[in-house]
Amino acid sequence: MDGAVVSVATGVMGSLLAKLSALLGEERGLLKGVKGDIRFLRDELSTMNVFLMKMASVEENMDVQVKDWRNKVRELSYDIEDCIDLFMHKLNRGDDKVNIVLKMAKKIRMLWSRHQIANQIQELKARVKEESDRRLRYYFSECNAHVDGTKIDPRLPALYVEEEKLVGIHGPMEEIIELLMKEDGSGQKLKVVSIVGFGGLGKTTLANQVYNKIKDQFDCSAFISVSQSPNIKKILFDMLKDVTSRDNSDDDKQIKVVGVKGDKSDDERQLIGKLRVFLENKRYFIIVDDIWSASAWEHVRLALPENSLCSRIITTTRNVNVAKSCCSGFQGSVYNIQPLNEQDSKKLFLKRLFHSDSNFPTHLEEVSHAIIKKCHGFPLAIICLASLLASKSDTKDQWEQVHNSLSSAFSSQGMSDILLLSYYDLPYHLKTCLLYLSVFPEDYKIDRDELIWRWIAEGFITEVKGQTLDQVGGSYFNELINRNMIQPIDIKYDGTANACRVHDMVLNLIISISSEENFLTVVDEQGYKYLGNKIRRLSFQSNSVENDVNVVQKIMDNLSQLPDQFGNLHYLQSSGIYVAGESKSFRQPWVRLHNWARLLVGNKVQLPDGIGDLQSLQVLSSARLYKPLKLVEDLRRLTKLRTLEIVLHGSDTLGAHEMGRYEEALESSLTVLGKHKIQSLEISCCDYLRDKLLDLLCCTVPNIQKLVISGNCINRPSQQMLSLVNLAHLDIYFQRIKQEDLSVLGSISTLLYLRLKLHFVPDERLCISSQQFQSLMEFRFIYYEGGGLRMLFQQEAMAKLRRLQIRFRAEEMESNAGFEFSFHHLSSLEDLHATISCYRATRSSVEAAEAAIRNAASIHPGHLKVSIIREWESRMAGLRER
Repeated sequence: MDGAVVSVATGVMGSLLAKLSALLGEERGLLKGVKGDIRFLRDELSTMNVFLMKMASVEENMDVQVKDWRNKVRELSYDIEDCIDLFMHKLNRGDDKVNIVLKMAKKIRMLWSRHQIANQIQELKARVKEESDRRLRYYFSECNAHVDGTKIDPRLPALYVEEEKLVGIHGPMEEIIELLMKEDGSGQKLKVVSIVGFGGLGKTTLANQVYNKIKDQFDCSAFISVSQSPNIKKILFDMLKDVTSRDNSDDDKQIKVVGVKGDKSDDERQLIGKLRVFLENKRYFIIVDDIWSASAWEHVRLALPENSLCSRIITTTRNVNVAKSCCSGFQGSVYNIQPLNEQDSKKLFLKRLFHSDSNFPTHLEEVSHAIIKKCHGFPLAIICLASLLASKSDTKDQWEQVHNSLSSAFSSQGMSDILLLSYYDLPYHLKTCLLYLSVFPEDYKIDRDELIWRWIAEGFITEVKGQTLDQVGGSYFNELINRNMIQPIDIKYDGTANACRVHDMVLNLIISISSEENFLTVVDEQGYKYLGNKIRRLSFQSNSVENDVNVVQKIMDNLSQLPDQFGNLHYLQSSGIYVAGESKSFRQPWVRLHNWARLLVGNKVQLPDGIGDLQSLQVLSSARLYKPLKLVEDLRRLTKLRTLEIVLHGSDTLGAHEMGRYEEALESSLTVLGKHKIQSLEISCCDYLRDKLLDLLCCTVPNIQKLVISGNCINRPSQQMLSLVNLAHLDIYFQRIKQEDLSVLGSISTLLYLRLKLHFVPDERLCISSQQFQSLMEFRFIYYEGGGLRMLFQQEAMAKLRRLQIRFRAEEMESNAGFEFSFHHLSSLEDLHATISCYRATRSSVEAAEAAIRNAASIHPGHLKVSIIREWESRMAGLRER
């Protein structure tokens, strides 16, 4: 992937080169001679940029002198861009509708600006030449990147730890052995188990323990490590040496092995051939530890024949995609290693520190628990801290000092070495995106979409043909999850995450790197030690943030209008405008904000006229207080719009005489949007359109992927919904539904998520067969008025359903169909959430409903997670009079 516009490796060099090229194409605004200086800057910086990108690939071993030069050039790129941006802003500023006196004044100011830019460019040219000469003078090149040959592999201790010192290993070890050895209909085929997880979780230790326990059950075995920069020839040679060692120990078998004995003069092809010959007729067991790329695995895999003799392979990796690659083409399983639970974390800490698993000294118990909690169940982190505390006195003050400085404790005790391996393995555009996460405080829930739009605004996202910037940003987000650099939370039905958190240890690392690289400066309640000449990005972080938010909210409550200068933010791409209290009307020159791509509007914000001029808009959310007819007319001009949330108005707002124009304009605009990029549509329906809206949408936006209809309920599903060929997410509110209506919904083959809300309980019991909802992964079924769960799941129904959420009234269900559930027919179901309305129900009927749900779950073929919530418990029969 070519250079991102902005990156930690090259600064803003990518965007700067593009701006310099654009400036050279300007036919106005530059004094004579300046164009030549700009051409010099572009050409010289382009060469520097290539060198910086080369050095980014060897950052781990970069010479100190080269790193200092790189930092100076990177800072220089920021200064040049600031200069160019200021000049371009002045060049494009102004209004053509001003009088002749103001035009003359503008020309004088512009002439002065041209002289200023000429002088600044001369100064910048001198700085660029100075840095270019310095590189030649000291001969900076890739050869300045050196490798310290004495560096110790941080995984070595995991291979030689005694079993009695291990904690929490036996359960995972038995699970891995079960995956390897169980009879599952695969016969004698080769099996692969890939252990995946974050650095420091104990993947190598776990694999090694399994290896030692079962290797004697095989004809031959080998434990090899791949590492970040694999020497494939050495790996293959070591594997051949290991698998033949058992045969070579027996003199009678020496003649059998001599033909495949490894020689250091062998190339990769010869070693692969010898391994395949030797392993072809043997039951082998191979551990391939610490794989960082799919290509490295493919090289190793060539040497491992599929010989149908019950051979087994274990791989370990930090990357989910690599783990999947290891299992591809084999009978494979991906095993996600988990952190230690609280009890095992405490046990490991005590064993390492006090050489027993007895309780903590009373005066250290509270601070000990706080320290252990910070480790989040990571064995390596616990061991690092235990080693550090072993050198301290057992006073409470000393331990509290360690707790308050955990970031330095981790880095000084080797934890950072493990984390840095993962960081250095990232492509440089992902390094930049990861470092940006240091802007968020500890344990902060980071919204996925908000983060991606921040990356876009910063210029971190590289354009990819056929994809929007936020789609590319989404792939960056997913890749950081797959590499276990961020923790996914709020997992959706399709396995993707709505948000993430950064592990404390990773956060400490990226804050340290951000500070060192002058990428971002964090100011917390303890202040900061400022080392750089300039602050490029600044993050204020405080535990009193709630109070700060309240202050900001009070300011916004009293704000009647945004500042006039708001319209001068020509490069603004994303913004949210929210107020509390009374609604506010903001009337600004929006027409000048040509780059505005994402506008989130609070419910009490009234937008001004001219929203149709924001033709870069891709996301428009909660546009409520706006002239209804003008809004639907303007929508047709927003041809880049992909996400729209809108409130439809009826005759009570518009009057009967305007409703015809309103309906026509709505149809026309939706038709235009449907022909372009619209993917997600959330509509609050008015009473006037509720009988027409569904057919209107099916005709105008047939390629919609997400559809949410709230407000007034739609009468019934429409047969035309079958034309929504890309619909994956449907959240809809119907007045009533019948069996044939459910069949229509069930025939939408692309549907992955369905939230079905009914106003009235159906007259008949609805039945879902195996032919319906064949792709559905999450189903939420809710009665607005409450009623019994009048739905039956037939055998093999909803074969891919993972999550089910239901809401019903215990009283209605008991009096109608009784507590009959058929969850066991949903074979893929993992999560069941039931809300029971206790309104007017007896305690015994509520308890009977809960028992029936748990009994149905108990006969489910999988490990079903059940959550039951009581609603309106205070209105239960027999309690109202108390």
